[in-house]
Amino acid sequence: MTKVVRKNRRLAAANSRWRVYYDHLVDHEGNEVEDYLVVEGRNPRANLVTGVDVLPVLGDKVLLMRVYRHAVGRELWEVPRGFIDEHETAVEAALRELTEETGLRCAPTELLALGTYAPEPGLLSAYAALFVATRCEGTPRLPKDEIGIGNFALLARKEIEELIAAGEIAHSGTLLLCCRFFDLPR
Repeated sequence: MTKVVRKNRRLAAANSRWRVYYDHLVDHEGNEVEDYLVVEGRNPRANLVTGVDVLPVLGDKVLLMRVYRHAVGRELWEVPRGFIDEHETAVEAALRELTEETGLRCAPTELLALGTYAPEPGLLSAYAALFVATRCEGTPRLPKDEIGIGNFALLARKEIEELIAAGEIAHSGTLLLCCRFFDLPR
């Protein structure tokens, strides 16, 4: 295993959710990077789980949102997702994000945990917890206070596969959730 040592860390920027650092790294071969970019959650947890991704299930279809993502300059299909607040569990955050972003509700007993993933481990010091919200209740509604959410679609497996093939689902958490959900035994 390659041993990498952090010699120094400089805070580059911060906002309400993230801290951005420049780390000075050196490995055992003498390779060195003086400004390795690391983005860390504002309230880091020992397990680094800072966010949640939730796949809502309504009947035999799943709900995805069409969201404009400024960093890539286009709309993509994604699951509801968001940050875990400071004194909140991942389950509590998943249920809250589901309701805030879609208007749907799900009983905690109907929330199925499907593990975690590292959204971008070369940059983000963070993991996200993956959930499937089964037996969702309510009518989907667009939130008024979320930037970029354009609309919803209830999609069958074949439609999801077509969106993936067309490159319309690019968010890694959404891809993982769809694949893991469709692979679950029924």
